[in-house]
Amino acid sequence: MEKHLIFMDIDGTLVDNQQNISLKTKRVITKLQKEGHLFYVATGRKFSSAASIAETLSDQTQVVASNGSIYSINKQLVKQQLSVEALSLIYTTAAELSLPVFFFGEHTVFYTSDLPDYFTQKDQARIANTREKDFIALRSLDDLLMHHQAIVNGIVISETDLVALNQLKEILQKSELLTVSSSYFNNLELIPKGISKATAIQAIQKKLTIPTERIISFGDGQNDIEMLQASGISVAMGNAEDSVKAAATHVTDTNEADGIANFLSNYFNKGAFSC
Repeated sequence: MEKHLIFMDIDGTLVDNQQNISLKTKRVITKLQKEGHLFYVATGRKFSSAASIAETLSDQTQVVASNGSIYSINKQLVKQQLSVEALSLIYTTAAELSLPVFFFGEHTVFYTSDLPDYFTQKDQARIANTREKDFIALRSLDDLLMHHQAIVNGIVISETDLVALNQLKEILQKSELLTVSSSYFNNLELIPKGISKATAIQAIQKKLTIPTERIISFGDGQNDIEMLQASGISVAMGNAEDSVKAAATHVTDTNEADGIANFLSNYFNKGAFSC
């Protein structure tokens, strides 16, 4: 059987709403890995959080993290970073709009405001497995720029002021200093200019010499659309937004109903082990 390269978003895709990977999904992926197929998690999460999820599948599962800003090829890391100019614009504009910003290194979270309550809820998954000492407060632009070499990407999350969030999005996009995406209605993903999950996929594909028709990707959010478009076989989750489903060649079941496992079992005709 020809080897496939398979990319899976994490939140809303690989894991259920309790942040667990189902036993069925693990069984299907493990079987396909033993047959030589290559699996990546591909996420907006920072690298250490993404790697911890990958490790729950197997030590063969590799990582695309920070929306393509950092990824592994044969266990070697490749990293892109937000520019000093982009960081300065993000910090000053978000401060003017009273929006909190979180910047990510491989392991560390840098934050501009006190950690809000929602980090004990749904969005906490993004920074899972981070120790308290790995949170660094940024009290000024100088603080931020002092750490700029450690910062890969960032996110702005606002549950209460979507107007300000949209204003920030417009300003950042017009600057052309970075790529702005979204994984949910309440956030802006802040990514180095010209970088996305798709650019990481293309670099990995080129290095591993696997044709596009044998690339499979799974996703549910707007930040997955370019990844889906870069894949020969693109699969939107049943819980995905309509725009994501429109960008995909297939739609599978939801993340709560083993969407990844069901599609892979059918595609590779592996029903015998998918239960």
